Amino acid sequence: MKKTVIGTIGGGALLFLAACGGNGTSGEGDVDLDWLTTPSYSPQATNEEEADYISGKIAEFEEEFPDVNINMDLQSTDIDEAMSRLLEQANTGRAPDVAAIDGFYFQRFIDYLQPLDELFEEYDMDIDDFLPFAQDVIKGEDGQIYGLYMNTDTRVLFYNTEVVEEPPATWDEAIELSLDIQEDGYSGLLFPGGRGEGTAVTTLWPLFWAQGGELVDEDGNPSFGEGENREKMLNVLSQIDTAVQSGATPQRVSSYGGENDLNEEIAGGSAAMFLGGNWQLSFMRETLGEDFENWDVAPLPQIEENQFATSAGGWAWGIFAEEEDKQEAAFDLITRLFISEQGMSEWINVHGGLPSRESVYESEYFEGDEFSDVFREYLEDANVRPASPRYNEISNQMQIAVSEVISGSKTPEEALDDAWSVVNED
Repeated sequence: MKKTVIGTIGGGALLFLAACGGNGTSGEGDVDLDWLTTPSYSPQATNEEEADYISGKIAEFEEEFPDVNINMDLQSTDIDEAMSRLLEQANTGRAPDVAAIDGFYFQRFIDYLQPLDELFEEYDMDIDDFLPFAQDVIKGEDGQIYGLYMNTDTRVLFYNTEVVEEPPATWDEAIELSLDIQEDGYSGLLFPGGRGEGTAVTTLWPLFWAQGGELVDEDGNPSFGEGENREKMLNVLSQIDTAVQSGATPQRVSSYGGENDLNEEIAGGSAAMFLGGNWQLSFMRETLGEDFENWDVAPLPQIEENQFATSAGGWAWGIFAEEEDKQEAAFDLITRLFISEQGMSEWINVHGGLPSRESVYESEYFEGDEFSDVFREYLEDANVRPASPRYNEISNQMQIAVSEVISGSKTPEEALDDAWSVVNED
């Protein structure tokens, strides 16, 4: 029996998964493939369907490639810690052969990754089949392809059609509508407004990006608090302040750092309109029962009409190995698991999320739902967080700024200027 070795970062007990072919030892001519993945993208996934899917695909791979021995390590579930460790490994020449990389970190690894253009051609994959934001992530400045983008997600306005006949296109419209529906016992516009990345990617950045705002300059240095960018960010905070001060949005949103923090209000029936992520549909479908049929989605409301922006997330795979046989083995494994038309479709069917490839939306293997095509349309113009090493502090300080504005402890100007000052202390 051939065996795939699974370990954890930092050592610990090893787990062996039996698969077909081979005798479990490396022989002359064998390829030892070091694969660094997350627990969720491994046979140790807590979701049984996901674990079974990945185990089955690995077994298929090992039967077809009996000379490839997979050595699998698991990253820390702390994403920042995992990415910092991987970057350190890459800097010191100790990177694994292939690794999962959070999409917004990906560009920081480009200099250490191998170009995949020839393998794309060999597998008849077209980079233009990937959605625009995904192409921006996995292509280098030299125009070459350095990654394989997995499933993704996006942010939208959810609204109850029994309460909201026409979704608001602007925040002014949302505020007016919120005041009206509160007379019928519903909450006004809800959104993440506390300490958490959901506040940044769902509430803040789309409003900022839609105005043409840039968080960092071309060198990755903060730019959100100066010049035109300051005006645009101030517009965002002022709009949020107006929503709260008018009573359209309750101050309690300052305790919601993530999109899922809204789920209790959704389940309780008080929410009629909120900013959230596409993954919340599964919770809503399960929790709301027949009432789920009353819900629809729309683009995130903006400051001005005819503006549009949303956020996209997700992970990509990068190949560090210089050896051609390892590159081919890694590319085949990742592609059959997560990237090919069938692989991406079947993975999303069990894991959730949205395809990053246009063709997958039309695939016979992709189950999708009634909102898939709408999300696909929104993703055409989606943005991703900048890969700047300064991003985490920018996000953290702006989360604080939003919560301070909502609580009323600072004006939008004070909150923004203080955030800018802290980010630039170094």
